[in-house]
Amino acid sequence: MFFNSFQYVLFLFTVYVLWWSWRERRQLRLTMVLVGSYWFYAQADWRFTSLLLISTVVDFIAGKRIDEAKDKSSSKRNWMIVSLVSNLGMLGFFKYYDFFVDGIQSALASIGTETSLWHLSASQGGWLEFAVPAGISFYTFQTLSYTLDIYKGRMKPCQSWLDFAVYVSFFPQLVAGPIVRAIDFLPQMQKPSVWEGTRVSSGLFQILRGLTKKIIMADILGVYLVDVAFAHNPDASIFAADTLLGIGAPTMLLVTYAYALQLYGDFSGYSDIAIGSARLIGFELPKNFDSPFKSKSLEEFWSRWHISMSSWFQDYVYIGLGGSRTGTWKAIRNVIVAWTLVGLWHGAAWTFVLWGFYHGVWLGVVRLFRKLLPGGRFPKGALFHVLGVLFTFHVVAFSMILFRCPDMDAFMVACGELVNWGPDLRPITIPLTVIIIVGYMTHLMPDKVTTSLEGGWCKTPAVIQGVVLLAAILFFFVLGPPQAPFIYFQF
Repeated sequence: MFFNSFQYVLFLFTVYVLWWSWRERRQLRLTMVLVGSYWFYAQADWRFTSLLLISTVVDFIAGKRIDEAKDKSSSKRNWMIVSLVSNLGMLGFFKYYDFFVDGIQSALASIGTETSLWHLSASQGGWLEFAVPAGISFYTFQTLSYTLDIYKGRMKPCQSWLDFAVYVSFFPQLVAGPIVRAIDFLPQMQKPSVWEGTRVSSGLFQILRGLTKKIIMADILGVYLVDVAFAHNPDASIFAADTLLGIGAPTMLLVTYAYALQLYGDFSGYSDIAIGSARLIGFELPKNFDSPFKSKSLEEFWSRWHISMSSWFQDYVYIGLGGSRTGTWKAIRNVIVAWTLVGLWHGAAWTFVLWGFYHGVWLGVVRLFRKLLPGGRFPKGALFHVLGVLFTFHVVAFSMILFRCPDMDAFMVACGELVNWGPDLRPITIPLTVIIIVGYMTHLMPDKVTTSLEGGWCKTPAVIQGVVLLAAILFFFVLGPPQAPFIYFQF
């Protein structure tokens, strides 16, 4: 079930009504959310609800056993290993099995041995009809943070299986985040629920903003520009390398800027809807995007883009490897390793691995360059700020070509087109160019503008809010542009 569907509107409305109707019956309302979350997840493929259940049961038990064990005891380590093996094992098998099998086949073919190994995906003879089980990258990392925090002594285990199961499967952020940590979410479940009109209005504002980003910006740019340029369907003998060839530098730049905006609108739009949906029933999810294209350094960018993921890898991988405590060069090694894993986390393809490695290397370069500056800080001033924003944006935007390309052949063609300023160029579509310009202008607006808009919405009479909501639903789901699944559903 997609957030940008009328089915989800009805589902969310039902959950909202039942939640506040049963405000004095805690167990019943939590059971309702748990059942609703599993039903929500089952819309992708009911078979994979078993993975969600396994992850919940294993980590609930492991968390208790880790807490009961003595510090530095073998039992404590063993239960942490159980959690790691269970979560990473399921993630590795379902997400990366075909990737490694293809690698083995390619390696054998290079030495003249042709073989056909069993695959998971239906396109290669397996039984899995889509890329990976929906949301597996998100909820496995979410439950891992729970056992890791208990192991590190940062929190005590949850005593209620129902509370923990709701935390793991909570439908707003189940499929594509934000990655919520138990230490932040579980305490909210112990607080008494109080209905507040302002919070409900704020939640609706977040949902409307997210749908606008997704449908008006991301889907239009995707359907009419980006997906056309990167068209890829091997079954129909359509390859991105062919559709990109001859596109020309001006159009390639336009497509690059469009995809950066599409990915931002799609993913931050999802996060907005998730935050708004949770807020309607009294829960707060962490902010996942904070105007990332305003960043004047790559370090700042990753503190603003997919915040829950970058902070997860920062806390559990980078710092776990030693962070910056081991000297400059080891710190650079640690950041490259961590961000290469970030790339692999995004998908089972060499393009994703190289994308992560690219960002790790750049973060290492930034760290070295900063050491050469007085006080270890970048110069201040309007000119340096603008140059920093432009440079950072283009470093990120170039990497998004690699992120979008289905294979390295397409990426090499795209790179070649960036320097193709020859006469035979495809025309640039003016309406889409306008959408890109307006999209970036709204993104770069001062934060106080968005705050003022939300404040004004919350003060608007409920009747007017209702009329606006009905009009938005009519436009988004009846009269609006062609809709597409959220990009991060595949991760």
